[in-house]
Amino acid sequence: MTLAAVAAVGGALLVAGLAVIIFSAKSDQRQLDRELTRLARQVDRRSGPVFDPPAGQPPRPNDRGTREQRLQDGRGGRPRGPLEPGADRFTRVVLASGETFSGGAAVPQNFPLTTAGEIVTVKVDGNDWRTLTQQLPDASRLQVAARLTTIQDRAQRLRIVVVAALLGALLATALLTRSLARLALEPLRGLAGTAAQVAATADLSVRVPTGDGPEEVDELADDLNAMLNRLQRSASEREAALSSARRFAADAGHELRNPLTSLRANIALIEKSGAFSDPDVRAAVTASASDSARLVALVDQLQQLARGEAGAPALKEPVDIGELADTALVALVDRFPEITAELHAPESGPVIDAEPESLRMLLDNLLVNAAIHGRPGGRVELSVEALPSGGSRIQVDDDGEGIPADQREAVLERFVRGEGARGAGTGLGLAIAAAQTARYEGTLTLADSALGGLQVTADFPPR
Repeated sequence: MTLAAVAAVGGALLVAGLAVIIFSAKSDQRQLDRELTRLARQVDRRSGPVFDPPAGQPPRPNDRGTREQRLQDGRGGRPRGPLEPGADRFTRVVLASGETFSGGAAVPQNFPLTTAGEIVTVKVDGNDWRTLTQQLPDASRLQVAARLTTIQDRAQRLRIVVVAALLGALLATALLTRSLARLALEPLRGLAGTAAQVAATADLSVRVPTGDGPEEVDELADDLNAMLNRLQRSASEREAALSSARRFAADAGHELRNPLTSLRANIALIEKSGAFSDPDVRAAVTASASDSARLVALVDQLQQLARGEAGAPALKEPVDIGELADTALVALVDRFPEITAELHAPESGPVIDAEPESLRMLLDNLLVNAAIHGRPGGRVELSVEALPSGGSRIQVDDDGEGIPADQREAVLERFVRGEGARGAGTGLGLAIAAAQTARYEGTLTLADSALGGLQVTADFPPR
């Protein structure tokens, strides 16, 4: 706004300044032309004509003498007073005989006799002159000329004044416009400050004060407050729903875990006893054992998800991710001895502030997901590193079929599995990993792995 106003005023003042300079130069030139014309008449009249014939009579010399006699003063041919107009001007009369009389400033060498009747500008010896040449009745030629130095100096001073005035006006305009803009935008700055506060603190109870600004700004403030009211209600309802869902998952997990664990133990006992000789019965018992194990795992994951969505952990401690990753990888190999697992990590660190149980949950879910959905007997690589920004990274690669790019966002939601996913699963592993990463303001991203399968990367900000 300030720049636009300054540019507009500057453009207008520039045009006005140029107009003043041009008008002044033209006015000075016209004034000089009038003076040259008047001077030429005076010189012509005082030097007198050679002939002054009566009307209808042939020309004859008059009593005033010839022009040459009028110009001579008897002292070496110097001109009389009328030919001495000043130091920056000269006059000269060139008689038909070729004799020249001049006065005033010295006539530059090779100064041209210009076309009669025209006032023109000529440049001689680096100086500009304004000159008028007249053809006289006795075949003499009269020339008057004035050096343009005075006019040019005046024009230069005027240009300096105009430029100084222009700069001063631009500075004053900029200061005035800035002050007015600050006053006009002060209410809007209040709105922006409130919006920034809400964005930084997520406190939807903040409201914009109204009644202190222009009507339009107050209307905007009312609209913003109404929007904040709606967002606050929506956030409260969403938080209540999430809290209810988390409580349900935790309570249901607690209530279901004990009987499911007992059921699983009983089925395992029956399976080991070999009391059933019927193959169908044995198959049913084996299937029941598998289903019970899956139900127990599902309950565990639901409880993990509920803890992951409970927000930032209340208690944190420095956790060496490399050391924790080594422990998690050993547990993975014990559970899936058929796979090849590798750890790439520095000798120590990196370290982040977190709950060890929470980070172990993240690592276990990423590793188990890679082992289940990777190639049977395949390869899983776990990498831990410190980022140049000061943050930390956990990365898991497998050699399975991967997940198409258009499905990667969806599989981060609960109970969603990729199309053609290999192995048993609940669709909660990546959702749990994403929730645990978000608890520490980190980001979880999916990409193609160099091993041919899926690469899952959890990046955490600096401590």
